[in-house]
Formats: sequence, C-alpha cells, structure tokens
Amino acid sequence: MGWRYYNEIKMQLYPYQKEGARFLLEKGSGLLADSVGLGKTIQTIAVLKETRAFPTLILCPAILKWQWKEELKLWLPDAEVVVISGNASERKDDWNTPADIYIANYELLLHDLPIISGRMWETMVCDEATRISNCWTKTYRALYNIKAMRRIALTGTPVSNRPNEIWGIINWCYPGILGKYVAFIDRYCIRNIWGGIFSFQRLDELQSRIKPLMIRRLQEEVLPELPPKVVSEVHFILSDKERELYDKIRKELLFEIEKELMDKIENPITIQQTLVKMLRLQQITDHPQLLGSKSIGATKLEVLRELLGELEGKKIILFTKFSTMAELLRKELMSAQPLLVTGDVPNDKRQAIIEDFEGRNGGALLIMTSAGMFGLNLQTASVVIHYDSEWSLAKMTQREGRAHRIGQKENVLIYHLIGKRTIDEYVRKVLHKKQQLSKDILGDGVGAEEIKQMLRYD
Repeated sequence: MGWRYYNEIKMQLYPYQKEGARFLLEKGSGLLADSVGLGKTIQTIAVLKETRAFPTLILCPAILKWQWKEELKLWLPDAEVVVISGNASERKDDWNTPADIYIANYELLLHDLPIISGRMWETMVCDEATRISNCWTKTYRALYNIKAMRRIALTGTPVSNRPNEIWGIINWCYPGILGKYVAFIDRYCIRNIWGGIFSFQRLDELQSRIKPLMIRRLQEEVLPELPPKVVSEVHFILSDKERELYDKIRKELLFEIEKELMDKIENPITIQQTLVKMLRLQQITDHPQLLGSKSIGATKLEVLRELLGELEGKKIILFTKFSTMAELLRKELMSAQPLLVTGDVPNDKRQAIIEDFEGRNGGALLIMTSAGMFGLNLQTASVVIHYDSEWSLAKMTQREGRAHRIGQKENVLIYHLIGKRTIDEYVRKVLHKKQQLSKDILGDGVGAEEIKQMLRYD
C-alpha cells in the first residue's frame, strides 16, 4: 500500500514504527502490542493521517485523554478533535459537535452508549486494551457491539494476568476469528478441578493463529541503542513486632483458605475477601501504620532511606500501589523535597509537577502511585524503585516504562524492596512466572491453592 503522506511521515517515525503503521494499514484492524515506550500512539496517528478514516472514536483511560489530543494536534493539526468530558449535558454537546476524532474514557462509555452506538465509526481505537481482555464485562459487550469499519487495539501486555485474556482482545479486533470463547478455552486451556484456568496447551498452534493478527516488538529488538535496565532486589527482614502482626493476619487468611479448599467450593466472594486481606499483608510489609499500628516502625522505610542515600544526585521515581503509603512517604522523606503524583491529581497539576521534576538540577525524587503514571514520559529519571509491587504484569511494565523509553540516555536502575518470608517474595515469584509465560502468550491467575502455598512457609 502506498503512503500519500510518506514524505511527511518518514522523517518522524523510526523504521519499526513505519512497519507497525504499515501492518495496521494493510490489515485494517489489528492488535499493536509493542512493549511500553515504543510509540504505539504515534503509529496509530500515522495510520489516521494516511487513511483519513473519520469519524474516529478513541477510547482510553481518563488520564490519557488530553495527551491523545496533544499528540493529535502535533501530528494531525488539520483534524477536528473533541475530548468528551463534563456532566451528561456537556458530554451530549461534545458528542454532537462536528468533528473528525472523538476521545473518551472507558468509564463514560456505558453512560453515553446510546449516543455512541447509534453511529457508524470508520475507525475505533482502544488504548490500554487490557480493558477489553475480559469478555464477560458490560464494557466489553458494549464495545464489541459498537459499529466500526476498523478496530485497533493498543497494549504492551496482551496477556497480563490470565492466559485467556488474549481471546477477548483479538475477538474485539476480529470478531469471531478465534471461534467461540468456550471452544477456545477447551482447546487451549487446562482447567483445575473447580473449572478455573491455570495453564495452556497446544501453544504452537495458538501462536500460529495469533501471529498474523498482531504485531509486537520489544525494546531490545528495535532499539539496540537504548541503554539497558539493571534490575536489583533489596531484601530485608521484618522486625519482631512487624513479624508478629504479619503472622497474625497470615494465619487468619490461611484458616479461610483451608476452609474453602476443604469445602471444595471456589466461592468468588470468599476469594475476593481473601485478596483484600492479602492487600493487608502488603500494607503491613510496607508500613504497619497503614493498618493503624502507629507504635510499630517500618523496616522497609529504613531500607529505602539507606538506598536513597546511595543514589544521591540521581533522578528517582518511587512507586507504591497505595495512595496512603505515597502520602506517608512524602511526609517521611520531606528532607528530599519529594514531589507527589497520584491518580487524584488533576491533569494540569500533574504536568506542572512533572515539569518541576524535570527542571531540577541534580537529584530529584518523584513519588507515584500506579494510578497516576499513565501518559507520563520521564526519560530524565534513571532510577525506578518499587516500594511494593502490583500483581499485574501490565502495571509493573508501565511503571518501568516511564523512564525506560525512547530518549533515555543512561542505564535505568530498577530496585525491588522485598521483605523476606513475606508476600513481597510471592508477588515477585508470580510476576517472574507471568513474565516468562507472556513470551509465549501465557498467563496465570491466582487461585485458592496458590494462595495457600504462598502462606505456608513454616
């Protein structure tokens, strides 16, 4: 396929980005699964620039809406772009405004569905497409039924938590191409005695079916000049008081799991309650104060202080999954003049904070939650510290991708703070497994038996 705008595009895209855009042009629809930091947004805009396939609907996390608009303004300045926002009346006015491209967040989809579904879209884009990996959600069904000539899904982690996620994304791009969901599961997945999915089978066959439907490149494959990531694990031992509190919660949780397994019932409600308690284990390991134990200090925090001393003079991104922990870290590390970004920080304030971080000479510390990280390019940072870890491989990849991306000039130092004989070790084990399996489009959920094994270390 020829490129009408090739002379404009060729000076701005890397060779692999032109290849990705070409793939989407030839296929019409498809999954762009490049790893984080390789420019999936730019490749998509290059396709829109070439096809002029309007009207286009772009769905993304709320925090990315304005970034998409800025990128479109830069790359496609002649296109009319509307960002859907505000209350119901304001959003209705936005939808009724004549435009080439409409940008909305997933959370508003179900509210505005009567307006969206009544239109024929030339192009539909789902950014952070892990949002459509679960085919049983209302959001998925709504997106599936919206009429669009071309469907483009964007995600660096097509399988982040469970092996069957790839079916949902591919089926949205190419309805019906992988057959019915149940038949897919029966052919390619192995179930446990309760019907849960824990592994794949016939992997070679599955790969051959999926390969023509997606394009995926890794950073090390297409950007050999990009400095590497250097990953380190910093292990520590809980204090006696921390251990006492930790084991109390652990034993309560183990009792529930034992009862569940004894009953031979995979109760979703019980499992959800169990996972909530597992978050409590992470909170104890982070800082007992998160559970109201103000008299018990946090060993992990002291380990962090030592590490920050060793990294003096560097720009550092410090991640935690808990907003309360982020605020506590800000207060405890006040001498470092830290900056704080969470999912609650408005977009304009986020940008001002990032500019402050990037503009500081020498060292700087930016504390972030995973909810606040989307859309941020932080190549000036050369250190990423995971104070705690997410269960999701996608979120962990996104964290590190803030710094390790195009434009980075230094080796990116990655640190994981891990309490020995705690849930920290188990989460790292799960993530390692997911990372290995994802290379083969595999994943693994966390079931009752696995949780039980994690809790048994004595």
